[in-house]
Amino acid sequence: MNTKRIIREFVEDKNNLYDELVSLSPEKREEVRNMLTNIIDDKNDDRPDNWKQLPGYNPDYFYDEDSLFNKEDEEEGEELNEISYGGIPELKADGFFSKMGKWLKRYLTDRASDFLINASADEMKDTIHLIDVLDPTDMEGVFKPRAIYLGGGIDFAEDAMSWRTQVEEFFGPDHVVKGERLLNLITDGKMDFKGLDTPVLLNPLRAETVRDEDEEFQKLFKAWKSNELDDKQFKVFREKIREKIVVQDLYMLKICDTNLINFDGTAGAGTFGEAQISALKNSQVIIWLTNGMKISNISPWMMPSITKILVGDELWPFLENFK
Repeated sequence: MNTKRIIREFVEDKNNLYDELVSLSPEKREEVRNMLTNIIDDKNDDRPDNWKQLPGYNPDYFYDEDSLFNKEDEEEGEELNEISYGGIPELKADGFFSKMGKWLKRYLTDRASDFLINASADEMKDTIHLIDVLDPTDMEGVFKPRAIYLGGGIDFAEDAMSWRTQVEEFFGPDHVVKGERLLNLITDGKMDFKGLDTPVLLNPLRAETVRDEDEEFQKLFKAWKSNELDDKQFKVFREKIREKIVVQDLYMLKICDTNLINFDGTAGAGTFGEAQISALKNSQVIIWLTNGMKISNISPWMMPSITKILVGDELWPFLENFK
């Protein structure tokens, strides 16, 4: 039981740290990243002699060979409460431990700071990687898409169309797949890119016209949400979902190399299924956290497949890279 409790607390503390990193501004995340990077590099024998001249070195935080903190930290005499230390052994040197905690607690809660103070080198590297994934300006490992699928909740969303329209307007009409071209794609799976600017945009709501044009579907959908479908109605509803939504979405995903998911708390099985299909295709999976969503709201199953995590307005400067 103690082992289970320790593991559970570790996972909770790690998720809490990640949620706090999401809430920081990109500038503060970068400061935390630089600190962790230099902590690890400081114990790395392979670090070149000219490390202070390399990108990422900030003299405001590194004022001599032996310290990772600025003079303001050195001069402050405030004492921190001691906590059990289980991280990198070399960092328990006199003065370093309390300085590290003091610096972290400028931006993070005691709980998140204590997790990092006790973190192993690998855990610090995981945190650095997450900060890179959260950085909208870091394009390492990100390619310009040929086709972007606009994924995210529909059935339980109050307004599933507006954000998709915003993305379409951001890129312009010559990027939007619609009309006869879209009809051919969702009917036989064939797509003609001629005359379109890339990345092309695949909006499932443009294809799923059954939602607005099929009165029988609308009645069945309403009955489904009210849990009032009988067996006969359920069979009809299931077939319409398969033919008019699932198959069409799969045809669109087939040609997309990027899945942009608005993760606003309304995502259902369809969104998660599409994310896994994208991952199996080695497509980029970009998570856009909105409506107060945090990293801890994302299923751990999805995490290895995610290319980039963006928060709020960070989406738009990131998408500029694809124009």
